[in-house]
Amino acid sequence: MTGVRANGSVSTGQKECPFCAETIKAAAIKCRYCGSDLLPPAEDEKEPQDVRDEVAAPEDAETEAEPQAEVEGKAENEERAGFAERWLGDGSCVLTAVLGVLVLVAGGVLWLAVDMVSKDDVAPGGELTAAGSRAAIMEHSVGLAQTVMSYQAASAEKDIAAAKKLMTPAMQKEYDKTLPGEDKRKEQAELGIKVDAEVAPLSEEGAKAAEEGKACVDEDCAASIISATEESAKVLLFVNQSATAPKTKNTVVSPTWEVLTLVKDDGGWLISEMKAAS
Repeated sequence: MTGVRANGSVSTGQKECPFCAETIKAAAIKCRYCGSDLLPPAEDEKEPQDVRDEVAAPEDAETEAEPQAEVEGKAENEERAGFAERWLGDGSCVLTAVLGVLVLVAGGVLWLAVDMVSKDDVAPGGELTAAGSRAAIMEHSVGLAQTVMSYQAASAEKDIAAAKKLMTPAMQKEYDKTLPGEDKRKEQAELGIKVDAEVAPLSEEGAKAAEEGKACVDEDCAASIISATEESAKVLLFVNQSATAPKTKNTVVSPTWEVLTLVKDDGGWLISEMKAAS
């Protein structure tokens, strides 16, 4: 029996030998009739699956999603644009706000710098520590002392008035006690008495300049701060006070150490006390 059906077709599980055309088992690797070697049977190839629909589905989904994403993105951009337009307008508000912030920041930085400098210039107890501030007080005290302690009998009233402008009211009263009476002033005027006060120089060059009638200059003056705050100061000065009478050709020199106490008044310094150092 060859397994050939009546209609001549080969039954399932069988095949024809390619060499002798006899029907043999499909799994046979050698023909039992002609003895020919046969290739092992190939596995049935699976029928290719049409995946076009599966592939097309995601593409269709993405195609449908893209318009939706575009619509959502457009709506979001419009919302942001509306927010910016409401708050920013034509841009002038932003520029004004930015300039305002910059002004505030600059003002804060300037205030901080001034505050730091001010703190650096003042010790915890209130004593001024900045060299420039202390030097300015010494220079001012030199001018005050020389003006107050100088006097010309011929222009006594003028000199006395100028000196009192540099004193507090209490100091003016004390100053009046040191002045000669009117009769004495007339006598001094007749003799041409003149009193000059100069703060002594520290250097030899300054001493030579003093002999020529020149005053000491800044650091070369014999002046030292005892204490100094922003509102008051006490300064020690070495003053050469000389009284001359041209008609008698007499000259009297009186070197003295003076302590000036100064107080701040309307941004300037006034003498509140003046006495010889003990």
